[in-house]
Amino acid sequence: METKQPAIKFGEKVTLTGVYTPSIIAKRKGNGKHMGHYKIVVNDALEVILLSPYQKGALRSQDEVRLFEGKKVTVTGIIREDTLFSEPSLENEPLSVNIPSFVSIEDIRLAED
Repeated sequence: METKQPAIKFGEKVTLTGVYTPSIIAKRKGNGKHMGHYKIVVNDALEVILLSPYQKGALRSQDEVRLFEGKKVTVTGIIREDTLFSEPSLENEPLSVNIPSFVSIEDIRLAED
């Protein structure tokens, strides 16, 4: 059975619903460890990281984690096609992974069933 992905327009405001889950992003092969970053798992084919690791707010607050971890949430914000490990600059192309990420989050709340 094929899982249908929601249409995402990168660089525009979108609203997605998924399960609030710890995110482990490893720069190199091997086991990573959870550093306080989170993502939403929309379906089997799509997960979106809640802000790139270098962004202020990427480490989610303990209050937010207690409220949302493991639960279905709705997030509104702007998404990019990948996740950057450092801020882009004219001199250096940042390392990235091919996983979409929010670059801004306008709202995050428990999803209504």
